[in-house]
Formats: sequence, structure tokens, C-alpha cells
Amino acid sequence: MRLNYVLRLALTASITAIDLIYGFDIQSVSLPQISLEELGQVGFAGDFRGISISQYVDQEKNIGSVSLSKPDSIIVNLPTNVFIDWEQSDGVVNAMCALNESIFVAGNFTTIGDSTLSSVAEINIFTGDIASVGDGINGTVTSAYCDLDANLVYFGGAFEHSVAIWNASNSVWNSIPFGGLNGGHVNAITKRKGNIIFGGIFNNLGNSTSANSTVSSSNVPEQVINIKTAHISATGSTTNSSNSNPQSIVCSSNSSATDSTWLLEDDSDGTWSASFQYEFTPTKLRLRNADVDNRGTKLFRFIAYPNDGIMNFTYTDPQTGNKKYCDAWCPLANITEADIQEFEFVNVIGMVGFSIEILDHYGAGAGLSSIELVQEQLVTFAIEKFNEPTSCGAETSLVASSAIKGSWNQTIASGITYLTTTNVSIADENTTYVDFYPDIAVSGNYTVSLFTPGCVSDNTCSDRGQVNVTIYPTADGDHDSVSLFQTNDYYKYDVIYEGYVEAGEGSFRPYVRLAPLESQNSANVIVAERLLFTLTSTSVRLNGLFEYDPANYTSNSSFSNSIVDTPVISAANSLLNSAEITSLLVANDSILIVGGNFSNENLVNNFFIINNNDTVSVADGGLNGRVDSMILSQDSSSVILGGRFDAIASNRSSSVNGLGYVASYALSTSQWSGLGTGVNGPVENIVRLSLNSTTKSYSSLALSGNFTDIVNDDNNTISVDGLAIWFESENRWAEDSDFELPYLTGSLSSSILTESGTYVLSGNVQAQSIEVSGSALLSDALQLSSLPYQFLSNVTGQSRLEDDSARSQVFTGSFYLNSTGTYSVIGGHFSIEADNGQTFNNLVILDDSAPIAGFQQEFNNTGTYVFTTLNHKNTTLLVGGVFEGSIGSSDVNGLVIWDLQTQTFASAQPASLTGGDNVLVSSIKSRPNTNEIVVAGSFNRAGQLTCRNLCVYNLDSGNWTALSRGISGDVSSIHFIDSDRMIVTGNMSTGDSVKCYFAQYDFASSSWSTLGQQSSVLPGPVHSFVSLSNSPSDAIITGNYADNDTTYLWAYQSDSWLSLDSALLPGSEISDLEILQLDGTTTTTTTTTTKSKRDNLSNLSSDTILLVLGRLEIDNIGNVSAALFDGDSWTPFVYSTRQDGSPGKINSLFVQATKSLELRYAEQSSHNLAKGFVVLISLAISLAIMFAIISIAILIAFYRRRRDAGYAPLSGWLPIEGSSSISEAIPPAMLFSQVGNEKI
Repeated sequence: MRLNYVLRLALTASITAIDLIYGFDIQSVSLPQISLEELGQVGFAGDFRGISISQYVDQEKNIGSVSLSKPDSIIVNLPTNVFIDWEQSDGVVNAMCALNESIFVAGNFTTIGDSTLSSVAEINIFTGDIASVGDGINGTVTSAYCDLDANLVYFGGAFEHSVAIWNASNSVWNSIPFGGLNGGHVNAITKRKGNIIFGGIFNNLGNSTSANSTVSSSNVPEQVINIKTAHISATGSTTNSSNSNPQSIVCSSNSSATDSTWLLEDDSDGTWSASFQYEFTPTKLRLRNADVDNRGTKLFRFIAYPNDGIMNFTYTDPQTGNKKYCDAWCPLANITEADIQEFEFVNVIGMVGFSIEILDHYGAGAGLSSIELVQEQLVTFAIEKFNEPTSCGAETSLVASSAIKGSWNQTIASGITYLTTTNVSIADENTTYVDFYPDIAVSGNYTVSLFTPGCVSDNTCSDRGQVNVTIYPTADGDHDSVSLFQTNDYYKYDVIYEGYVEAGEGSFRPYVRLAPLESQNSANVIVAERLLFTLTSTSVRLNGLFEYDPANYTSNSSFSNSIVDTPVISAANSLLNSAEITSLLVANDSILIVGGNFSNENLVNNFFIINNNDTVSVADGGLNGRVDSMILSQDSSSVILGGRFDAIASNRSSSVNGLGYVASYALSTSQWSGLGTGVNGPVENIVRLSLNSTTKSYSSLALSGNFTDIVNDDNNTISVDGLAIWFESENRWAEDSDFELPYLTGSLSSSILTESGTYVLSGNVQAQSIEVSGSALLSDALQLSSLPYQFLSNVTGQSRLEDDSARSQVFTGSFYLNSTGTYSVIGGHFSIEADNGQTFNNLVILDDSAPIAGFQQEFNNTGTYVFTTLNHKNTTLLVGGVFEGSIGSSDVNGLVIWDLQTQTFASAQPASLTGGDNVLVSSIKSRPNTNEIVVAGSFNRAGQLTCRNLCVYNLDSGNWTALSRGISGDVSSIHFIDSDRMIVTGNMSTGDSVKCYFAQYDFASSSWSTLGQQSSVLPGPVHSFVSLSNSPSDAIITGNYADNDTTYLWAYQSDSWLSLDSALLPGSEISDLEILQLDGTTTTTTTTTTKSKRDNLSNLSSDTILLVLGRLEIDNIGNVSAALFDGDSWTPFVYSTRQDGSPGKINSLFVQATKSLELRYAEQSSHNLAKGFVVLISLAISLAIMFAIISIAILIAFYRRRRDAGYAPLSGWLPIEGSSSISEAIPPAMLFSQVGNEKI
């Protein structure tokens, strides 16, 4: 069994095992069995930093720009170092925990995959089903803890009560025995000695009896609903113009019966209706009857829309004072009996309109003189006209209002009207925002909720971004901010604040500002709709840390409404106000580790430990900055912390070095140490994952945050762009080791280890199998490996070829051999640094372990590009591209010769190319069996020789030769059929200015052929050409349509062109085509065989397949960098990713073999013998056939004569007497006497 097959089978088995053990629906991809053995070493060159072979379905989901506005995903970390983006949410995932057969997911989202959710979800490990946890949680959930002993899941975050408890045994939400936590939100939850510990920002319990004040039905704040701006209509109105306007009873002062009364026609029923552009939730209806000529309404009913339901009320009878109930027949007292009557809704529901149907009347007819709706919600709308009216019953001088800055437009979707602004990627909180000013008449603790319309209804899901929401609750200017995703599919609300809010007084107004989060490159739209303030109870402060003992909160417990003092709560009480706990850990079930942003008078700063005996350890005073994330080491002997610190907090003389935003604290020795020298920016999350080599498994931690580099001990840096890997077992950064790292960029927020040893992660990352710098090697087993170099920071420049070619990337590569081994050559636009400190630019030669030579400062680096290289006989390397300079006394421009034996520029250089805006060499090919090199590109002269865009250089003489005229224009590629015939492609023209994209040159006759109709019907310039027979008769080509510049892929068969690009979507770019051999066949046999052609594409034989390279968008597949095409179907082959996570591009394939697969096939089928040998062989065969025919005829005649008459002596043949044999000569006279007389 072949090794590559074994390796591929092992990889497939690892993926299939996950599929069988767990229900993550990871389907492996079956690739054609490609054989690369005859090509020798194989490499990819391109614009990518991560690259993978296609291994599983939907692998393209790993590609896409990482940005603040990109939603988080659930990610599976396979033992093969593959990271699978299993399902994507529409928001953020903050935490996960495992319980029995389920993974519980917490965050701020409304969908994961196709499942509709509300911030929490349950994933069945064995089936992969995603289910809602009850009705979900409205708000942001930041933490989750699975209690295996009680079969409960505790959730914490910024939502009502800040805590929720899910009973996994009964699949119901449990009531919160302590009423939740007020004053902020919960960041972390853990368990110690049987008790649940909550950490965050909060100051009291939700049901504490020690509150300073409580909210009862008598002091719930009310707000008038703005009917004034609603659409008012009526039926049955009087014809008397003074009283026919239904609008007159809205905001009525009741001072004038004529101006404020609406009447119906005499003895008639009618309706009064109002429709709104937003949803409201009324709790009370207030009506005043008509006061004109003893007329009035006697009976009515209230219809709510959109559900068309009749609403039930309770009211106080004005005659008896008793509380009564009504539904479809509600009485309204005469004006003489009651001025304004109040009806309280029995069922409080949301509505967008209503009608009052008048069923009976007093006097001659019915009417009303005032109407008012009230809600027990303090709502502030972004659209000012929806807010509480200033002259309609407001009891204070302050009413809810809003103010906007920037360009905002009203959007109506799903019956909701809200504000939308675009171009937020260039906006900030100073130029674009909405300020909400609530009507806060009573100081107290409030829960503040922000409502966000879904993106599905207004079709903005791909454009939605993130917002920064800041609340200013008190007059002292303190504020609290939170960033929120607006990528929710459906309508949602988030609790943005729980805490103290001062009442508006004088010039002070509490307010909330909603603005786009800055630096959102991919976001374009944010929305603003409404804000809700809900007054809650107040209680004693907990300073962000609470210990919940279930035994203290039962129906029989005297502690059920109070805080029980414990060592944890005592530690919290010692902290200064406004403490925030961000992370909690428990080691050995008894040691509580607390991290956050806090301090106290006992020199506790941002970190402390409560030991097994409940004493507090201050750990050298803690750290000098905030702690954001913590994780226990694999053996639980130490804790690794990340945050915004760079030193310990104590002032002791012996400081600890290397605490650059990340640190390690040994629990047994109480000693601090660094992780190397740390990183250069804040660390926000630390999660565990699995990385494995062929020989061992590495205990690994992934650190995410706002940093760009790892800092080494010698102050050198390693670029990591916000995500770095620490090998615990090696005590070193993975990026600073010899480990073949996977490509990971983005951030990870949480991870859990399943029973099978597989990690399930959450976050926003782009991942590929290995991290590289624009090139990768491919083995016959289809395993990728990197070359021994890394790009320095991106070099800049401009290119004539494409807009993004200024990015650091590799355009070309080659291999060469000498007595010491195989060497790699790569060329492009980049800078790298060798171990000896040398910097190589744009061309580098590498051995197995390091760069050894290349371009240095000979050319202007920012404008230099190497686009093509040619290894000639392992001694000479020809390099073409865009560069200009001097080598010794020789000027070079676009083409230079490198001596592979001395590893420096050759002493003799070709005469310089000149002409045009920029000289560019795009293709170099060696003419077979000669020392002539054909050079193509953009130039006018070679030395003193006029030579437009295509010229021949003789390596022996050092002279340039121009090809005969007949074709002009840009040449993109060169292909030799044999030593005399050459195919060129590009954007060319004939001598009579006819477009020509495909032509043939004959060196023997020095003539051009435009290939007739085969070239003239092409739709645009040709970039690349392949052919199994190495001739135009079965060409496969790619190029760009001349009319729209999109990519085409065509094949020539049966004397006509066939389009192969029906599955290629707009945006596809093809950079190279290759024909590969399939496994189990060979092209080196000397036996002449006839390969069967593919039925659907005769250009390919059954043992070959087409490889298409570039940046491809394929229907039903997505983005790939290389794909295999068999004439009927596409198979994804290679995925790649740029540094920013966007799709990469493969510019070319380079191989060690000196002959292409097409040329070997052509030699196999035709032998390509010289004409003289063909003639000689034909003559020999003809003579052999003639000799065989004559011999057969003689034999037939011999046997016929022998059978018919035998042989008789000739007359004149006289035997010698006494002789038994012929011993005498025949006399000549006798011999010739009969000549002419006998006839045969």
C-alpha cells in the first residue's frame, strides 16, 4: 500500500472518528488520487499566510475577514491541528460548559446555524442538534457554569436579575432563590466547597430585605404614550365641522367644549382609531366623556391591533367606589358623574394600534372630549416624535427625548420604525450618534435595556456592525460603556446597565449615547430604536463578589432574603467601591482565585487568593493593572493570567521581569514569573487547545487580545497579530519553536475538552493547516509544509499587474540540484531576514533550514517585483520581473542572471531591456535542446536591438535576437511544442491590427500563425494555456472576457471551443493551469499506448485531471485557491488565507521536474522523432514487407509443383555411367540450346 494513500486514509479516519463519536456532522472530502512522484518536489507560490488541503465539507467557512463585526462561531479543534468552523452564530459567544451529553453555549446571539435562539443554546454532543434553552435569555450572557453534582447550569451576564438557573433534569428554568444580583452584571461563575461563587459588577441581591427603598405598585413610574403623532381616524363622525375632528381629543385641555370634543352623528355608533409606527405596551386608558348638550358615550369596547383582540379592564365605579371588571361592554360615566375615568388593562400586551368602538350613548348621540394612554415603562425612542409629548399630561417638566448627530434615516421593517445610518466604517462617536434622555423622576437602581431591530427584515445582515453604548447615570460624570453586536437576525434587547441612576434635576439629565464602534472596516450599517429604564429594588452592596450556599436559600431558611456573611463576601466587603471581578478559578476544589479590576487598603490589587483555610493571600500585592482572563495550568499547580498589567503591584526591590500583559503565579511557592517576556498589548482571553506533531502532543494555551507581537528576551519581536500560542510543556512560545504551526488569526473566547480528547472552541478566527509566508511545499501524500523563512512587515509598492500585488507575496518558484542537495528559489515582492541578520528582498534561495542567498540592496526594494524564474541546467537562474539597477558595470532592467554555483549575480549580464513606462518581464522559457531563452513582457528594446515584448537571448553568445514581426502586444505566457514550435498567449494584435490572443511561432520558418478561427473567436486575452498533447489542437486556456474583465475557462475540442466556466462565479481569478496525473498510472513507460479520453472533456485522458489555481469562487463550493476539474465536476483542492483572514490566492505551481506532464504525454504518444529517422524507419518497414511477400510466393509455387508433377531431368542432362551423383558439368551447348524454346 502506498505511503501517501496510508497518510490520506489516516487523516480521513481521524475526521470520520469525530463524525462517528460526536454529532458535529463533519464530512470528509474524497480527493482524486493524484500522483506527484514524477514531478519531484512541488510548491505553491502566492498571496497567502495560511494554507490547507481540502479535507472536509464547508472548509471554505474558515476563510473570511476577521473583524469586530464578524460573528463568533463554534469551532472543533481536531487532533490533526485542523480547526473546523462548525456553525456560525449571528453575534458573540462568551462562554461554554459541558454537562452530561450536552454543551451549553452562552453569549449574545439569536441564531447558531439554522437554529433560532436567545443568547443561550444547548448542543447535543452525539447528535449535533442545537436546541434553545427554554425560552432563552434576553440580554448578554457572559458566563456559564455546569454543576455536575446538581445537574444545573448557572448563567450570568447583563440581563434581568443577572443570574439564571437551568434545571437540566427537568428542562425548566428554576427560580432564583436569592432573587438575582442587581447593580450591574455577572462576569464569572465557579464552585467552591459546594457553594456557587459569582463575580462581576453588582452591589446587592434582587430580593434583599435590607434595601433602602422598594418599588411597589404605588410608586411605579408612569409615562404618557404619544398619541399626538399617531395616525388618527374615525367613523360615524358628526357633519358639524366644529366637532367632527377626531384629532381634537388628543392632548385636550378640556377648556373649550367646542375645540376639544369629538361627536358622532345622532343615534349612531362609530369608532375612534389610532395607528402607530412603533410598538407600545399600555397599562391604563383614561377617557373623558363629551360635554356638549348632554351628549356622551355610554358603552364602548377597546380593540388592540395587530391581534384584533378585545381588551379586558378593571375600573372603579364612580357611584359606588367599588372595583369592577368589563370586557366587550365597558361603561363610561356621564360627564356630570365623573370627569376622567381610568381603566386598567387586565392583560398587558404590546400593540401598534387600537380602536374604541362606541356601542351606546347618552342623549342625542355619543362623543368623547379626551383620551390618554399610559404605560409603566420609561421608554425613550431614537425618533424624537415618538417620545413622550411635552403638553399631554406629563407630570414633570422633563419628558423623554432624544437627539441625533450625523446622517440618520428612518427605516420601516416588520411594522417597526427606527433610525439607520450608513458608512459607519468611517464614523466615530463624535460625528455619528444618538443620545437618549429618559424621564427619570425618581433616583434609584435601574435596569437599562437597549432594543435592536433584526437585520433579516431590512436585509442588512451582511452590513451590520457593532455599537458602543455609554450611559452617564449620575451628575458626577461617571459612565459605563458596553459594545454590542447588531448582527442579530431578529428583534432583541440587551441589558446594558444595572445600577444607580440619579433623577434629572436642574441642568442635569442622565443619558445614554449610542455610537458606532470605531475601526469597523467591514461594517456599514447601525440602527437605533428604543431604550427602556426599569426601576428595581435597592439593597446592600456586594462589591462584585457573592457566594451562594443553596442550603441557606430554601423555603424553610431564615436567610432566604438576606446576605449570609462568608469568607468570600467578607473579602468582597474589604474592596473599595466599584470593584469588578472579571475571572474566577478554583484549584483543588478549595482554593478560590479572584482576578479583576479592584483594590483595597490592604494592598490587594486586581488579584488575590482565598486559601483552603479561608485566609486571604495578597500575592505580593497583586498586579499593577486589570486582570481580564485566567486559566489553571494543566497540572493545576499555577495560574496563568492575562490583562492590562506589566508588573507586580508591590514596591519590593526585587522586581519580576517579563510580566508583559501575561503572567504565571505558582500556587505552592507564591512566586510570579513571566511567559517569556510577554506580549506588547493587553491580553483579553486565554483558552486551552490541542496541537500535535507526528511524535508528541503539546499542552497549549491560546492568548487573544489587542497585541501585535511576542517580545523575546533580547527585545526582538515575533508578529502574531492578536493571537499567540504558549506551549506549557515546552515553557516557550510556539511561534518561537520549530513546530509547524497552523495558521490562526482572530480571537478565541472559550474552550471545553470533550471526553474523546477533542477541544470545542468558540470565537472569531480564520484557520488553515499551516502558517506560511506566501509559499508551501506539497508532498506526494498531499501533506503541506513550509519553507524556512518568514516575511518581514509588508513592503510597499505599486504594480502594473494587479491592485493588490503591493502586498508581500510570492509570484514564482523553482528548484535546483547540486552535489550537496536540493535548493528552493522563490521570487516575488517581500523582505525576509536570515539567521545571520542579512535581509533578502524579492528573491531568495533556501536550503533545507534557512535562506542562504538572494537579492539584497541592488534594486529599489519598494518598486521591485520578481514574477518569473527559470533554472537552466542547475547552473544558471534567469530572473524576470520589475526591477532596475546595476550589477558591476552592467545595467539591468527587468531581467538578470544569477549564478547558482557561486550564489551571486553572474559576471556577464544580458544587455538591458528598455522602453515603455516600466520594463516588465512576465515569462521566461528555455527553447528545448538549445541554449536559447525566450523572454516575454513589456519592453521595446534589448540593448540596441528593437525587440518588442518578445525576444530571444542566447546564453552561449550573450546576444539578443528579435523574432520576425507579425505579432505585437502583451505576452502573458510561453509554451514550447518542440524545439521549433512555440505557443504564446496574451493580449496581442497582428500586423493589420486584428486582435490575437493565441498564436504559434515556427523557429524553422521564422513565421507566425494566428491559428485562424481557433484564436479569432476567443472572448478576451489569454493568460494561461495547457494541453495534454502539448499542441493547440486540444488546448485548455483561461483569460478574461474583454467586455467585462471576468474570468473564462475554455477548452478546444472537435474544432470548436467549449466553455468550462459555468460554475465559476463573479470575482474568480485564474492565475495558472496544470494537468496532473492520477495515481496508479505512469508516463515514463516506453511502450506506446493509447489513453482513453474522458467522455465529457476529450482534452483530458482518463488518467489525468485539470488543476486550476488562483482565487476561485465556485458555485455550491465557495472560495478555494486551487480546484480539480475532471470535465464534469469541480473538487476543492487547496484553501488559503491572507494575513487579514480574507481569501488568499495561489499565483503559480512550481515543480522540480524539468519536463512538464503535458510534454511527457506528448513524447509518449508520438515519440517526437526527427523526420530523417521517421523516413528511414518507414523504408525499412516497407522493404521487410516486400521481402515477406516474395518469400511466401516462392514457397507456394514450390509446393504446388511438387504436388502436381514432381521435378524431371532437363533434356541434355546426361548422367555419368556408373556414377550415383551429379559429378560432371553440363556442356554449355546443351545448357543454352533450349533457352527460348521452353515457356514457363
